[in-house]
Order: sequence, then structure tokens, then C-alpha cells
Amino acid sequence: MSIERKRIEKNKENNGSQKISSFDCRDTALLFLNRRDRSVHEVRQHLASRDFDREEIDVAIAELIELGYLDDFRYCENYLRYAMGKGRGPGRVAAELKDKGLDPALIQEIVKEGFGKDAEKEAAMKEAQKILHAKSSFYAAAELINSGSNGESFDEGGENIPREIDDKTIAKIGRRLSSLGYRTDVIYDIMSRIRKKSDFFDL
Repeated sequence: MSIERKRIEKNKENNGSQKISSFDCRDTALLFLNRRDRSVHEVRQHLASRDFDREEIDVAIAELIELGYLDDFRYCENYLRYAMGKGRGPGRVAAELKDKGLDPALIQEIVKEGFGKDAEKEAAMKEAQKILHAKSSFYAAAELINSGSNGESFDEGGENIPREIDDKTIAKIGRRLSSLGYRTDVIYDIMSRIRKKSDFFDL
């Protein structure tokens, strides 16, 4: 029996009429998915908040999975790419996917694949470089002001790391990487490289 038919039968029992709501369960889910991709758990919660019966929700979700509108594996992969683009590490990505109701085994598989080999270290390195480059640009600008240079020697990209990296800056980098969800051993390795500085840009 289709979802629409189920609602007709339900309304017959309750009201003695064949009137149904403007949107059936599947249509409501499709409208929700039209805004952006969602996990099965998110769609289930949304439909429950719209007072659809559990049976209706189960049928609608099964249909949407069969039609390819819902796919938790695809959702995980897309979210991983989005989160990595924001500089987030595996710990934070996994926590965010867990909050969205994804299966723990699926999360582990996707995160492990995304941050395999040196991917986590490379991503953490880029985030550390952002802080160092910003600091380098600040020092370069200060030198321009103090020297009265015409700007020909100014490195606008901030590609050179500061001549001196103090403990405060290193600690800031460590806190930033931790908040982004990088593993402790990766953070310590990055901080150690920064202190040595000579091989910081070499993996």
C-alpha cells in the first residue's frame, strides 16, 4: 500500500472523509532534502517532528533510499570533503557525523579512508602554516613601516615563516589544531617541526 493510500485510509477512519494533508510523508521528506543532502537519521527526525506515524516514516525512507535520494555512505563522503575543506581533523569530523546519527562503523570507515597515509599530517600542516603566514605578513608589514621601504621587497603572500617563532605562537597553533580535531601525536609532531623550523615545510 502506498503512503498516500495509507493516509487516505487513516483519514477515513478518523474523519469519515478521503481528504489528505497537502504533503504526504515522502513529499515532506523530499522538500526537506531539496535544501541540502541529509542523513537518514536527520530525515527521520524531521518527519517525526511533523507528526507522521512511524510506519509512514519507515515506508517513506525505504522508498527514498531505493530511489537514491537518501544514501548515508554518500552523505558521509560529501560531508568529509566539506569538513576537510574547512580544515577540520578526523576527531572533529567523526564527532559531527555521529551527531547526525550516522552509523559508527560507517563513520570509522569514511574518516579512516579520508585521512589515510599522510593526509591528516598534511591538513594539520596547512592549518599551522595559516597562523605562521599571518604572523609573517604582520612582521613584513612592520618592517616596511620601520624601514620606509617602497614595498618592492614585501611578500604579500606571507610565504616566509617568521625569523623567530615564540612559544606563545606554537601554543596557539597547538590549541587551534586540537580544536579542529587533530590527533595529539600529529599535533606534537607539527609543533616539534615548527620549533626546528628548518624542515617545517617538508613532510
